[in-house]
Amino acid sequence: MAAVLRLNKRWILVLVVIVFFFISSFFVRFRPASPAPPLPVRDLSSYWPEPVENAVCRPKIYVYEAPSTFQVPKHIQENKCDESNYNSEIILHNQLTDPTSKIHQLYVTKNPEEANFFFIPFFGSCYLYNCWSQNSWHWDERCNVDEKYVEPMMDMVINQLPYWNATGGKNHIMIHPMDQTFTYYKKNELFQPAIFLKTVGDKRTKWFHRHRYHQDIVIPSATRIIHHLNKNPMDYLTPEGHPLTGKKRDIFVMFHGCCNDVQVDDEYSNGIRSLFFNYFQHYSGYDIGLGLADEDYTERLARAKYGLSPMGWTLDTTRIWEFMAFGVVPIVIADGIIEPFEFDVDWDSFIVRIRRDEVHRLDEILRGIDDTTYEYKRRKLWEYGRRVGLEMDAWHFIIRELCRMGHIDKPENLGLGY
Repeated sequence: MAAVLRLNKRWILVLVVIVFFFISSFFVRFRPASPAPPLPVRDLSSYWPEPVENAVCRPKIYVYEAPSTFQVPKHIQENKCDESNYNSEIILHNQLTDPTSKIHQLYVTKNPEEANFFFIPFFGSCYLYNCWSQNSWHWDERCNVDEKYVEPMMDMVINQLPYWNATGGKNHIMIHPMDQTFTYYKKNELFQPAIFLKTVGDKRTKWFHRHRYHQDIVIPSATRIIHHLNKNPMDYLTPEGHPLTGKKRDIFVMFHGCCNDVQVDDEYSNGIRSLFFNYFQHYSGYDIGLGLADEDYTERLARAKYGLSPMGWTLDTTRIWEFMAFGVVPIVIADGIIEPFEFDVDWDSFIVRIRRDEVHRLDEILRGIDDTTYEYKRRKLWEYGRRVGLEMDAWHFIIRELCRMGHIDKPENLGLGY
């Protein structure tokens, strides 16, 4: 009996050793490796993207002045059009013409003979927005925009002054900040040689007729919270981009906008928004609705971690610029979008892209982002990404694109300090 017990103990001991060996091997095999040290900083000129102050060139821009006989009246620009999300044309124009603006001081010349580029003060979206507001928002109404605005503007530029004809208009700049870009105007052939700044960037061949690849520059759009109501993110956030309350951002995902009746096979948003209101709205930590009062919405921006930026009728959405200004990491759901200034802005360092065929996995994807990765994106957004907006460095990025288009390679440090 004693011999049997000794034999059993021996086998038990052997079994324990074998189990211990396999368990140890398992933990050794699957134990996370020690992290490698970060690479040291070396030649900064080898890095991308470059600091925005390291300009590709510093061209001179001459700004035409349109007479009051056909220009959109100042009171309409400052009141009715100021409320529009299409207002980037006037915001960028004003930055050029304000003598106290850094943009004016760096780039504008009063001497057209020394200009590299010419800015046409074409406020077509303001003209049409005012037209629609006076016609019960009938979007097909045009209020004779071609006869009363396009033709006199281009007659001034082409026939009354010599600079367009010197290059065939190729160094002239116009802004078309609406969904259908330049196609609102029957006489758009008059200004086709010019460089267009537009808020819609789309790689899909479906809308090829609205986009002139390598001749257009995609820019940010205006947004009600930032550019009409002039809400200052620093009234809600610390210099590091955290809520002033001292609490963590407690809204996991945020979206307030159109539309809760979208169907899965609708053209609007390619059906994407149907999931927002039928499913995501009920998820824990999600703040999804049709809209909020301005101050309530602003306060929630300062509390949100992620913000949903789905396509609507076009791939872009003004909502992304509110998110970025408030340090909310955007979730871009817009297959084929061209974001502003992709040659100079590392969008993937501060946004999350989700394709339409993966959007049903939204919660799984976002919950799978660890705290370190989220904080990396949030910090990149706060320190760098938000500077892309109209109210910050948009013109500096536009200039970089213009330098490339004009084949002007004359690097210069702008002395911005960042």
